[in-house]
Amino acid sequence: MILRRFPQTEGRVEAIVFVVCLALSFMLLVLPDDVQVMVADRLGRVLTAPYWNLRNFISDIGDTKQDNVRLSSRVAELELAAAATARSVADAARGAGPAVPPGYEGRLVPCQVLVRQRGRFAAMIRIESLTATEWYPYQAVITAAGLIGRVRRVVDNHTAWVELLASPGMALGVEVERNGLVGVLRPRTGRFVLDLVGRDEDIQPGDRLITSGIAEIRDLTTGAKLPNPIPRGLPVGRVTSVAAPTDQIFKAIEAEPLASFAYNETVFVVPPPRLTGDRR
Repeated sequence: MILRRFPQTEGRVEAIVFVVCLALSFMLLVLPDDVQVMVADRLGRVLTAPYWNLRNFISDIGDTKQDNVRLSSRVAELELAAAATARSVADAARGAGPAVPPGYEGRLVPCQVLVRQRGRFAAMIRIESLTATEWYPYQAVITAAGLIGRVRRVVDNHTAWVELLASPGMALGVEVERNGLVGVLRPRTGRFVLDLVGRDEDIQPGDRLITSGIAEIRDLTTGAKLPNPIPRGLPVGRVTSVAAPTDQIFKAIEAEPLASFAYNETVFVVPPPRLTGDRR
């Protein structure tokens, strides 16, 4: 019975709206000109003002989102610069090399994550830059927390595929920020392990891991050695457990990444190190 009455009710509402609109039209016609303008102005404020206010509000949200992306990029740049400065002081104290190559310059490129793809041999995300970008093979990609992956395949000057650090088969040269000890970070099922660290080396749970800047990358077609696009000093992870099995020459070390691979809306592409005098 309710279903039968509903169309009748809807028709009555439409008829009432029609009658009201018709009555308003006749009323405006019989009113003096100056009164017509005043009444039309009041009706416009009531009927159209909410629409324009909502439209302007949505536009402001879009502008604010873009501003937040640019500000996040600048904050990440300043944090990396501050960390590099602190690392330079620590390196000087223990006689190590500089935190980044002298004259290193570069601005982070903010990108939006478009697609996620996880397969048996690779976990990847597709990113899009806000401006035209010159991509480099294996270019570092970070979040506000730390390294998340590296550029694997370029689509065009705005879009590229990024291989995540958690991708099977990934290997990354890292060092312990506290003392410069180097090793190779590899993903395992639900965890990360740090390989090639001798059983007598000084490494402890809680030690922070950064990129070592040590890698050998070669052109697949010519075999020529390419410059390493991942600079030293990007935050990567933190050591969670350390063991020294008596039957092995290397320690058994587990670590956790600083960046989350579950959900990221904005990531930043790190330009490769550029030395003083490099005009690329």
